[in-house]
Amino acid sequence: MRGLCKSGCGYELEYDRTEFSDGFVYYLPRNLDHTPHQCVIFNAIEETYHDPDPDMEEFYQENKTRLKITQEKFNELLDGLMYDPISFFDTVFDIDDMDMLRKGKMFELKKYLENNLNVLSNPFFKYRAPDNGTGQNGPIEMSIFSSKVDVEELLNVIPLFLPTGLGYQLEYLGHAYELMIRLEDAKKCYELQYECTKEPELLEKSKELDKKIKEQNEIKISIENIPDKITPELLKNSTDETEEKLRQYVVALFSNDVNKIWKRLPWLYRQIQEIRKKEQESIITIKDKTDVERLSLGMLNTILKESKSKIRAKSEGKCKTCGKTWGKSDYIYLAKYSAKNTEKPICSDESCFKNQGGLVSDVNFGLINNIYIIRDARNVNSHPRDYDKKMLQNVFRQAFETCTIINDQIDDYLDKKNLI
Repeated sequence: MRGLCKSGCGYELEYDRTEFSDGFVYYLPRNLDHTPHQCVIFNAIEETYHDPDPDMEEFYQENKTRLKITQEKFNELLDGLMYDPISFFDTVFDIDDMDMLRKGKMFELKKYLENNLNVLSNPFFKYRAPDNGTGQNGPIEMSIFSSKVDVEELLNVIPLFLPTGLGYQLEYLGHAYELMIRLEDAKKCYELQYECTKEPELLEKSKELDKKIKEQNEIKISIENIPDKITPELLKNSTDETEEKLRQYVVALFSNDVNKIWKRLPWLYRQIQEIRKKEQESIITIKDKTDVERLSLGMLNTILKESKSKIRAKSEGKCKTCGKTWGKSDYIYLAKYSAKNTEKPICSDESCFKNQGGLVSDVNFGLINNIYIIRDARNVNSHPRDYDKKMLQNVFRQAFETCTIINDQIDDYLDKKNLI
């Protein structure tokens, strides 16, 4: 679709159509050679940010080759834009976005962004001034508030985190799509922006979304293959398989050195030995197992919770071993379980914490929470009652889906671990 530049520079442009999955159509302004159009009118507006009384005649002469209007028309256009309430300044701002986000008005926010892009799409204009080379807003100056800070006012000035931090239109739109979990659409926004302005952060964001999209698609395919009816036998087989994968996962987390676990959680090791003793004393021959194979689902979850030791401190503190201090909300390492007659290891330094016997691993909280879903369903399955059949099937199905998701996550982790 061809037409003149909407900002009034006089150039004839090709408006390149990009359609998103929700039906919104974005028109990227391109020059007739197909390069993205960087309108000089916006450069003039940015010039006024830095100089309250710029020499527009000099600016016009310096940029004459990028304009197809006269000096008089240029001056008239700028005068109108500076005072027109529906101008370039009346567009996307963090305050409007944050207010709608906090109130859960995603539909209104999305429409607000769409309307601004429909009025004028300019992929080069920055709605934020660069700050220390990052473009992200710096610390909020509390002096702008009265002695009694209004929480609503404070929250509204917290900026959104955008890849470049410069506040391009397509960054705001991409962020909105991310929040709506429309990752393909978000990626499309960041790639269009990269084509125009070439910031490497946009490419990194695109790669990050690629990974999330792949995981999302794999989970979707796995869930689509779930049978309509989950029988008790099918659920048992599924939870047993997940339990085995969790054992493999725990072993991989600690690079096959499970002695670290037994040393940190000696009471867990004693439970394992009690299980071994009962198996040996059984009149029925039981296939011999390793200590790891004897770990139950609950024990595995205990190990994972203990390993997720990096948290925010609730108060100030000091390590009794190395003397390092930390403040409230600083990251520290804290053991969750106490061994008999010993204190829980705690320190802000990872090496010191490990030397105290603490366990550290990058375990996802979602994985730990999902184990509870499986445990509860298996308990229901192991102790039959006169349950409501529809409700029981919902419990079984949720657990089966959770097993599928956990299995995929662990397989992906083990594959990557084997490549290292």
